[in-house]
Amino acid sequence: MTSHPDYWNRFYEDETRPGWDMDRATPLVAEVLDLALPLGLRPGSELVVPGCGYGHDAVELESRGFSVTGLDFAPLAIQGAMHRYGDRVRWSQADWFNTHLGPWDGVFDHTCFVAMDPARRSAYVEVCAEHLRPGGLWLVAAFHDVQGRPAPPHEIPMLEMRRLAEARFEVLHLAEAQQSHPRRAGREYLLVARRH
Repeated sequence: MTSHPDYWNRFYEDETRPGWDMDRATPLVAEVLDLALPLGLRPGSELVVPGCGYGHDAVELESRGFSVTGLDFAPLAIQGAMHRYGDRVRWSQADWFNTHLGPWDGVFDHTCFVAMDPARRSAYVEVCAEHLRPGGLWLVAAFHDVQGRPAPPHEIPMLEMRRLAEARFEVLHLAEAQQSHPRRAGREYLLVARRH
């Protein structure tokens, strides 16, 4: 089950680099910050990266001046992040649905939402809103096309993402990503939404 840490731990046990790991931050960090900075997100803001894996995105955000928590409930993911990056980021081995950390000014979500069982999507949106301060930003890169590969990740059409987000957020941007990694080009979109 994808809702248990052992499921994800197996990927880190069996592979030096799990298939989703690009060995560096996604280029979408820069693109989403270009969208979020004019909306009030500032260096020094407190961000969280749920499902951070080996922490590349979290450390990239930290290098741009944010105070970052990298969170994953697979212990081997957090161990790998700490091994690679030390204490540049606050690391937490925790379940996003049950953590008592936060609240944060922003959630940067590159691979966590799309890894969730689709039956948990509404609950996931609720949890993201609960973990944000009022007016906080949910910054999401999601797939609308997984090329027929077995899930996870799960694809989600933009219209469905809008419907889910609007339950707790004001959608400020929802459009095709322009700076995806070449392996993901043309298959990702970005959502920027503000908590009501």
